[in-house]
Amino acid sequence: MEKREMSEKESLAIITEMILKTKSNVKNRAGGPTLIWGYATLITSILIYAGWELIGQQWIMYGWILIPVIGLIGMLFLNKKEKTGYVKTYLDKVISYIWIVFGVMGALVSACAFLISIPILFVISILMSGGITLTGYVTGFKQYIYFGWAGVLLSFLLTVVGGSVSVLIFAAIFVVTMIIPGHIVNTIKNPQLSESINTK
Repeated sequence: MEKREMSEKESLAIITEMILKTKSNVKNRAGGPTLIWGYATLITSILIYAGWELIGQQWIMYGWILIPVIGLIGMLFLNKKEKTGYVKTYLDKVISYIWIVFGVMGALVSACAFLISIPILFVISILMSGGITLTGYVTGFKQYIYFGWAGVLLSFLLTVVGGSVSVLIFAAIFVVTMIIPGHIVNTIKNPQLSESINTK
């Protein structure tokens, strides 16, 4: 039997469906991880700040290890709740690769910070803000784009502010880049295509 070639309209319909599926996946799944890592960073930052102010010992900085601990536990719990029948699209894989790259870079820089002097809060905040911004451009979610760029700009405050106040600024940046847009994405009921895509 001879195979029929798809028309331009049919091809566009398939592409549109895949993009909508990806945006639906982002709505259903990306909001959760964003909130988990955002709150993990916020909680850890508050504990670090409190310990720094109350105790004032350098070993308090080892408390940053709580971020991956809380984050990974949260992700394990989230993955167990994931619905069956989830179809991973190509754009989902792209988003995963983005965060694998940014996550590994963040982990390597954090490890180096225990050995050499690095403006670690600035580097981590600008990396994660960049990751959120890039995720926004890939998915078309403007919430990630706007708040991501806001985080990038706010990160530069960490180059001029030091001491315990820098920890609070670091926490505030993650509230802006992850917690706020994460909650917004979770409230979106009907993900739509970005305006740049012509479905006509």
